[in-house]
Amino acid sequence: MTSIKFRQALMAALLTMAPFAAHAHGSMKPQHGGVVQMSGETMVEFVPGSKGLSFYVTEEDEPLPASGFDGAVTLTLPGGAKSSHALMAQTANLFTAPGLAAPTGTKVLVSLLDKRSGAKTFVTFTSP
Repeated sequence: MTSIKFRQALMAALLTMAPFAAHAHGSMKPQHGGVVQMSGETMVEFVPGSKGLSFYVTEEDEPLPASGFDGAVTLTLPGGAKSSHALMAQTANLFTAPGLAAPTGTKVLVSLLDKRSGAKTFVTFTSP
């Protein structure tokens, strides 16, 4: 009987010391009707539209000023053709790639470079 109680106590102790799954800081729910991916603490929302591609950047639900980053997007079409384009910083946390389309199945790689720290962020999407 003592052996069972010891095992139960040991399991309880191990469970309290076990690392918990990491959770994103902030909501992973799209705010602009797009698709959200996370890299580290940075969340990027990809919103394809009729006039081009849009990307919103946040950290812990706070918009990160697009003007603080240099951005680029690389599209890999389902057939393998690849193209890279600069992202244009707009107001608040919005980047755009006017005139670009990402057909269904296109791999969309967003790269951001923080102008102050030099930190790089990469996020990959598959166009819906």
